[in-house]
Amino acid sequence: MLAKCRNRLTNWDLAARYGNTKILEKLWGWGREVQVNLKDDLLLAKDYDGLTAWNIAARDDNTEILEKLWGWGREVQVNLKDDLLLAKGRNGLSAWDIAARNGNTDILEKLCGWGTEVQVNLKDDLLLAKD
Repeated sequence: MLAKCRNRLTNWDLAARYGNTKILEKLWGWGREVQVNLKDDLLLAKDYDGLTAWNIAARDDNTEILEKLWGWGREVQVNLKDDLLLAKGRNGLSAWDIAARNGNTDILEKLCGWGTEVQVNLKDDLLLAKD
């Protein structure tokens, strides 16, 4: 499940990249069964580009996967604000940045709703944020 293939991606990475929610669900269930560290080994694991499944779902405009990952983040009690909403990949972009760059208003609205829920300061954390 966590083994990397020739292109240095795990099955989790590949399922996120191809938008396969069913495979992500299956891997999450198996991870629970074999007591994998769901937070670090799956949810927050980064691929060779420094992207998590969260960043990949935002990049690929996949709201369904973002919703799944948000729920799982709650389940394993990650810091939803810092580890998901404001987390940046190696490219320095957060899910907000990616959605804005892609012009995906549906994902921006979803992120904004979650941001309000976890008290993201839209002005300081997003609009005036510095790298």
